[in-house]
Amino acid sequence: AARGLPTLRIAPWDGAAPSAGQGNQADEIGQHPLIERLRDGFGRALPVTDLSPGHDRGKTGLLQIGITTPAGARLRAVLPDDFPRPPAQAPIIFTFVFLGVSLTLLSFWATRALTAPLAGLAAAAEAFGTAEEPPPLPKRGPEEVLALARALDRMRTRLLRLLDDRTQMLAAISHDLRTPITRLRLRAEFIEDERAREMTLRDLDQMNGLVESALSYVRDGQGAPGEGQTTLIDLASVVQTVCDGFSDIGAAVSLERTRHVLVRGRPDDLQRAITNLVDNAVKYGGGARLVMGPAGSSDHPGVAVEVIDDGPGIPDAERSAMLQPFVRGDRARNLDSASGFGLGLSIVLAIVEGHGGRLTLENRPGGGFCARIELLLAAGRSRATGADRAA
Repeated sequence: AARGLPTLRIAPWDGAAPSAGQGNQADEIGQHPLIERLRDGFGRALPVTDLSPGHDRGKTGLLQIGITTPAGARLRAVLPDDFPRPPAQAPIIFTFVFLGVSLTLLSFWATRALTAPLAGLAAAAEAFGTAEEPPPLPKRGPEEVLALARALDRMRTRLLRLLDDRTQMLAAISHDLRTPITRLRLRAEFIEDERAREMTLRDLDQMNGLVESALSYVRDGQGAPGEGQTTLIDLASVVQTVCDGFSDIGAAVSLERTRHVLVRGRPDDLQRAITNLVDNAVKYGGGARLVMGPAGSSDHPGVAVEVIDDGPGIPDAERSAMLQPFVRGDRARNLDSASGFGLGLSIVLAIVEGHGGRLTLENRPGGGFCARIELLLAAGRSRATGADRAA
């Protein structure tokens, strides 16, 4: 054993032991961890004697013991008093805490690096087609996100080009149709049959109205770029102007509740949207009642304009279709062939969405119909835009 372990020295022992404090030393050496392991490994009773005082062992760092085997052999062993102690818990705990915090911060950074470009793509897609300026597409991020951003940018360019082509085409058609319609109107004036003349003029008026409605729908669906920049508008004044216009022609239109609030938009477009709703209510419900009230939430305050009538309403199955262009509620409101072109609600939807608002149509529980326009207040829009940019 001494040759195998250079730090262990074994020699014969004559059995002599220190006389002073021998009992106390025996008790002390018997509780030493190395002695306990030695006895456990031997498996039988093994007398062990401490051959060095405790203070000497503390100075020299050596443990001197005397061993007497059951066969009577006495050995003297000298070995380092460096029994391995349990590792310190504080460094291990600190290491694991440091690793946990580092991994958490790294995971958070990686998640933000991946989700920030996706959030930019979502914001750009959401703002496309509205009056708000779409945010720029992300220029940094994973290659897959950059490829998606480039594809979205190309798609947006194609859509804008298609919309411009559609507007130009309809504008050209409208311009070209006005001249023959005017000539036909002049020729119709010379028709001797009064009934035939009236029917011909009525058809020409309907053709001219169809062209104008189609142009209005296309223009408003693109956010009305030619109508000027958005300004602060007192929405109550716009609603009052619409009500006064219908009251002047004898329509049963009343403004029951109003509130003076500021919204940002184009006055002519908002007036056209409210006019279309009131006109539908007068045609199919016999009259209209307008109510203004709060809408939205505390973070995004808004205002709502409700146009209420006592007509038959629109069946739930046809309500979404009524917002599509050139769809008329023949079964819902019994329109005749000359009453409209199915573009009124489509124009309203285009204007409202172009102003970042929402249009809802619903039948009233007690009978009648309610068309509701919700718009953000000017202050609420500013706070919302600032919060989105900060995010």
